[in-house]
Amino acid sequence: MYRRWICVGATCLVMAAAWSGCGTSEDDGEYARPQDTGQARSHHITLVEQGRLAYATYCLGCHGEKGDGNGESAKFFSPRPRNFTLGEFKFSSTRSGELPTDDDLRRTIRNGLRGSAMPPFDRLQETTIDALIAYLKTFSPKWSENAPAKSIPFVNDPYFGEEDLSPAIARGELIYHGYATCWTCHPSYVSGEKINEYRRAINAQPYDAFRENMDDSVGKENTQGELIYPPDFRRDFVRSGMSVKDIYRSIAAGITGTAMPTWVDSMELPSPKAGEPPLVEPPDLWAVAYYVHDLIKRRPAKLQSGEFVIRGRKRAIYLHGEPPKTTAAPAKEEDTQTEPTDFGF
Repeated sequence: MYRRWICVGATCLVMAAAWSGCGTSEDDGEYARPQDTGQARSHHITLVEQGRLAYATYCLGCHGEKGDGNGESAKFFSPRPRNFTLGEFKFSSTRSGELPTDDDLRRTIRNGLRGSAMPPFDRLQETTIDALIAYLKTFSPKWSENAPAKSIPFVNDPYFGEEDLSPAIARGELIYHGYATCWTCHPSYVSGEKINEYRRAINAQPYDAFRENMDDSVGKENTQGELIYPPDFRRDFVRSGMSVKDIYRSIAAGITGTAMPTWVDSMELPSPKAGEPPLVEPPDLWAVAYYVHDLIKRRPAKLQSGEFVIRGRKRAIYLHGEPPKTTAAPAKEEDTQTEPTDFGF
């Protein structure tokens, strides 16, 4: 009998404890959820945090702590460093005004922008670049408000593999001056008479007059109110790559925030005669790219024959001073000729 009462009492205590637990909000199953101890953070949060640290090391001096392009060094630049809070990126494979792809950002970080203060960070680990991209996206709400943009199409290159590219270059000169009228911003590389000859070739109205100083670029304001000049391909650097493919991408996609439009959607001009091929078609974008590439190649070399430069190869740059020399045994002869690759990051 005594043992039976002990069992009944124990059962009542268990039921009372269970009942009291169900009736309080503090004990509402929270014990079953993993607590945020800082050791189980999501991959994205971890990537953003890594990007914040990398940004402070490599980018903050120019682009600023807030990503608004107001770093300590920004006052020395014109145009100023990119303002990430606006969500505008000049060089991308997407149409003008759209956000770039991750590959676009990766290409700019890795290759830099030639002729500007943006250096190539080609020695960074791929994971560091991924982290920088994730952190850059925290500066503007556009990244969360807009769906990812798609790259413009790369139409078939009709001149690919051709040894003689003179037909492509000649066609590109016609399209550049006669159809796209690139000379209204960039310089003209032919006479006004030649421009009108090209206009008539595509059944377009010739011009009665041309702007002054056609040999020079025309300065125009970008969306941030800064006066910028389109490149003169005989003299200036092309920022986002000088290969034919790079040039095609810039022409086809356009340059966000500038007067350079997206051309991939505008390369259509049907023939007025039924049954004849169009006067302008999308593959002509490649012709313009070959033409611009040829202009760049014609740029005179900065060094004359017999001249040389002292720093003709890459050198290691140590952010925290050159590391102490080791007293290890001398390396093999072939190892001593290896280029230094440790940047001390």
